[in-house]
Amino acid sequence: MKKTFPIHGIFGIVLLLLSQFLLFKKIDPFYSWFYCFAWWSYILIIDAIIYRLKGNSLLLNRTGEFFLMIPWSIFLWLIFETANFSLENWYYINLPKSTVERWVGYAVAYGTVLPGMFETTEFLETTGLFKNLRIKKIMISYVGRLVLILLGTFCLVASILMPEYFFPLIWIGFIFLLEPFIYRFGGKSLLKDLEEGNLRKIFFLLLAGLICGILWEFWNFWALSKWVYTVPFFEEGKGFEMPVPGFLGFPPFAIEVYVMYNFVSLFRNGRGWEESTYGLYPGKKTRSFIFVLTVILIASFCILIFRAIDTKTVDSYFPRLQDAYWIELQHRMELPKVGVNTIEDLFLKTTEKKDKEDLALRLLIPKEILVQWVEKAQLVQLKGLGIKNLKLLERVGIHSISALATEDPEQLYIKIGQSAQEEIPPRKAKIRIWVKEALKQMRRAG
Repeated sequence: MKKTFPIHGIFGIVLLLLSQFLLFKKIDPFYSWFYCFAWWSYILIIDAIIYRLKGNSLLLNRTGEFFLMIPWSIFLWLIFETANFSLENWYYINLPKSTVERWVGYAVAYGTVLPGMFETTEFLETTGLFKNLRIKKIMISYVGRLVLILLGTFCLVASILMPEYFFPLIWIGFIFLLEPFIYRFGGKSLLKDLEEGNLRKIFFLLLAGLICGILWEFWNFWALSKWVYTVPFFEEGKGFEMPVPGFLGFPPFAIEVYVMYNFVSLFRNGRGWEESTYGLYPGKKTRSFIFVLTVILIASFCILIFRAIDTKTVDSYFPRLQDAYWIELQHRMELPKVGVNTIEDLFLKTTEKKDKEDLALRLLIPKEILVQWVEKAQLVQLKGLGIKNLKLLERVGIHSISALATEDPEQLYIKIGQSAQEEIPPRKAKIRIWVKEALKQMRRAG
């Protein structure tokens, strides 16, 4: 029986529209954290639609599981962030300098992975898709399950030790490794579905993964704080920031996180997020000691990996006007008085020759000096290049986007490496992204 549309769904719609509007107006916190606002809006909306269709939803009827899922979502995604220290397939740009704000952002963003994926899966189930999808029953023997465990182990080890060639295997390894254990100990098992000839859950997860993957990349593309990919062999042909072949990884990733969460559920007497497993063994509760120990372990792991992400994966912080070291302090203090409050304002408000002349006159500086300020302001924000990388480029004589666009990435990598002092020079893939973006902007400028 259909129910009324819940208020949290209306709130989600309003929040999503407001976030989109304020993103383009560049008003914080929506400008900086648009991705988080968009995803939590989506989760509220899709949950409300599910409740409207069948009168039962994760947020309203399995509330405890919904909120428990959030820290587990952070924990499970951090496993892949840890793997990325070896894979080096993505990095973050334009993050806030405040550690507290940055870490809260990590938690809020990573906390959407499981709710977003599973809400989408449940929505697809609710629509009644694939009702008659059946196949011949597939029996998985004991030996077959051992082979799957070995295959999963190989996938994970190979992706970490030889990431240049085996990096895609990280997105399937846990499926093969953990699913046999879930089957053996009576959890919610996809192998059992195969034995019954039922492919519906697998298809729902695959489709949910693709939908969520497209939304991830779409909302990340527009966000200020975002990730950029440096995937070997797939630097050309991108959909948003993702190389097009990379979208093939989202469907199996949905199955993988489903399996990982079902594995966690084994330690909770099989209790899970789905209607069929949420009510299992209501009288059995996790012992206080186990609960406290789990909280400590998750919190400790999060702190450890958050610190490592700051060091290894974050490539740049969003440059503020006070960070513009190439402008004398006196002039940095004067710029807000003439309507220039951010580094971005510096080049957005000087697009015309007359604009530059007027601003130079108001600041009592030569126009040539202002032009140099603007060129560096543009360069520091090129694909989230940031202050640290700007200084590296300056050491090799690059002070503008036009100068960067003339460089050969391989030669530039060598020059930066030779000039770097104590800093670790950027990887070749990042430098190729900078040069490519510089060329793109020069073409736009005519």
